[in-house]
Order: sequence, then structure tokens, then C-alpha cells
Amino acid sequence: MNSLIDKAPEDIVVMIGNTTNLSEAFELYSKFHPLLKKYKFIFSSDNGGVPGYTINKNFSSTGAIRGLFETEHVFVFDEQSFHEMKHGRIEYPIDYSVSLDTNAMSYLYPYISGIKKGSQPIDLNEVFDFVSQSNVNIDPMPYCMENYQNIKNNTMVNKIFENLKAYEILRNIDIYSLKNKGIIRSYLPDEEITSRAQNFLSTMYFNIEDSNFLDGLDFYHKSMYVCLVKMVSIQIKYSNHSFSKKMEAFLDFCHQCLATMNGREAAIAHAYFRQGQKLKFFGKIQKKQKNIFNHLKNMAWDLWHIRQLEQNTTFKLNDSSRYFFPAILTFDKNLIEIIDLYPINAIAYHADKNEPIIFPKVNPFNLNEDIKIDDIETINKYFSDDAKMEREINRKKISENLINIVNDLENELFIVAELNKT
Repeated sequence: MNSLIDKAPEDIVVMIGNTTNLSEAFELYSKFHPLLKKYKFIFSSDNGGVPGYTINKNFSSTGAIRGLFETEHVFVFDEQSFHEMKHGRIEYPIDYSVSLDTNAMSYLYPYISGIKKGSQPIDLNEVFDFVSQSNVNIDPMPYCMENYQNIKNNTMVNKIFENLKAYEILRNIDIYSLKNKGIIRSYLPDEEITSRAQNFLSTMYFNIEDSNFLDGLDFYHKSMYVCLVKMVSIQIKYSNHSFSKKMEAFLDFCHQCLATMNGREAAIAHAYFRQGQKLKFFGKIQKKQKNIFNHLKNMAWDLWHIRQLEQNTTFKLNDSSRYFFPAILTFDKNLIEIIDLYPINAIAYHADKNEPIIFPKVNPFNLNEDIKIDDIETINKYFSDDAKMEREINRKKISENLINIVNDLENELFIVAELNKT
């Protein structure tokens, strides 16, 4: 049926996002654009616009920039660009930022603060050259999000404050001193750096008094954490079982206990159940590991940062920019490995909502070709309309019960990992 009235906008968005090439996507958008006036699409592309400095980049050693798209170009559809295309070349202003997490700051801080003297490793020279460019916007939010839990700790708060000062130096780096003297310092006076860091710290103190903010942060972190705890329990408990048995157990958990099916977490589970500890993100996770829960909580922050990149894509930082492209700077090879597991083909979102719809290049729920047909049918049972409706009905109730889910899963892993025998 070709009538526009026969299609819901949400269904059309999915149709466009799941197309295999840009011409097909554009044809569908052209056909249905009257119903998509506030929807925006970003496609990974071999041609098109360049999303600032957020394209993937590997420095010579451990450091890397990772955005959400693996290509150097993107192609966008929205109401304004669609009309501009009819009249030739389109131009759309963008914003972008590069985030640094706690791992990155731990790596960079000794050189920024002057604790380590002398020449930096070549890799760090490349990093500092990169962040010193005037168009590179440094975002400290991943570091802040990880450290809200530590801000009331008098010992930790001094370290947080020093790191916030280091962020301000990076955001206002003296390019002349860096290029000509190899010195990392800000062109701002020390008093201004200190004042800006104090203001940022004050904002963090203000935020921790907001119970809704903290509850939301805690919820999203726990949502990542429980997925990891369950993956590890399955990997240990079903060590002698088939890959498809493990995958089914994880999807059943997502369906029954979380009332959601997240593609990125499914892709991670897929790789972990195939590779085990060879997937270095899980390299420290094993039976009788005393710090297993702390490791998993830190890993959950890594997953949260990736999710936040997806979320940030929907943000509009100022009225003049039509798109925002976030990226993360990290020195954690294991995190890079996890990000690269799930390349994205397209992102769509409604301009009035901060709800990205992710379309991966490879559907993690469509398993490898060597999986038997009955296994595929077992996986597909979680994606019927009835199953989706069941998750929709149960989602709020499960969200309210997340703390009990955490406790149950930790108790399960405690037994499975034989932590009672350490």
C-alpha cells in the first residue's frame, strides 16, 4: 500500500535506517518526508560531510579517537537538507567534542601537571598536538560522571579538583609553548585555571544534591553492570555448553529480567561467548578473582560512556548547529576493542527527543552462518510482536526493581565464580 497514511513515522524510520545503501535510503526519505519533518538521519558513508575531528584515529602507540562511525564521512537527511538538495550543494553547521574518561586523564595527568619531566612519548606528542587545535573541543563529562560517587570523599576530591584543572589546561593549551618548547601549559593565568576548575567542582557538588540526577546516573550504570555480570555468570556456568546455548541464556535474561534488547550488549556477549578471555575487555575476569565485581563496575562505566556518545548525538548545543558529533579519546586498548565490535551504519532521532535509534552494520541478533536453523528460530522468538509488547509492559516494573536484580545476579556470580572458596 503506497498511501502515506498507511505508514507510521516510526516504521518508516526503521525502514530507512535498515536500508543497505544511501540511494535506497534517500528514495524512501523522498517518498515519505512529509511524515518525517522532525526526524534526522546520519549515515556512515564513503562520501559526504566530514564530522569534524570525531573521525576514528589511531595514534602511533596506545591512544585513539573513536566516534560512532567507522568511515571518515557521513551523509545526513533532514527536512532542511532535503530541500537544499533540490537546489544543489548543501551546507550544514556542526558541533563536535572529544571526551576524556578517567583512564585518559590518568594517562595524561602526569605530563600536564609536570610530575613527569622531560620529553613525552611520541604517542603523547601526537595527542597533545591533536587537542591543541583550536577546533577541538574537550569534554570532561565522562570523567565527571565516573567521579560523582567519589566527590564526598575528602581524599578523592582533591584528586578530582587537580584533574579538573588539568582539563582546563587541555581546553586552553598554549600552542606556542607546546610547539616550540615542548611545554604543556595554558595560555590562561593559573588563577583563571583554578577559578574555572572551582566552578566546575561547584557544579558537581550542586548536581549530587539532585536526587533525580543521581538516581538516573545510578540506573544507567547499573543497567550496564547487570549485563556484564550476567555475561560472566553464563560464560563460567555454561563453560562446556555451545555458543548458541550461552547466547540464548543471555537473550532470555534481557527479555525476562531487563525487558529490553540492546544490540551493543548483545554484540559484546556474542564476542565474549566466542572468544572468552581472548576478548581482552574481559581479560581480568575469571573464577576466584577477588576483585571481580570492582572490575565489572569499572567495565560498566566504559559501556556507559559508549552509550552516552550515542545519546549525545541527539543534543543541540546551540541554535546555529544542526548536528552534533561526539567522540572519545582513550588509551584503553580493551575499550577500543569493544567500540570497534559494533560499527554503526546509521543513527536516527526526532529533533524534540533525546532518543537515538541505532542501526548497526551487522545485526548482532543474526548469528553466524554456521548456526543451525533451530537455533536461529530460538533467538527469533524474542523478537515477535508479542514479545516486544511483553517487554514494553514489563519495563517500568523491572526498572523499579533493578537493585534487587543487581543483588540476585551478584549472589549468583559469587557462587558460580567460587568466590566463597577464596
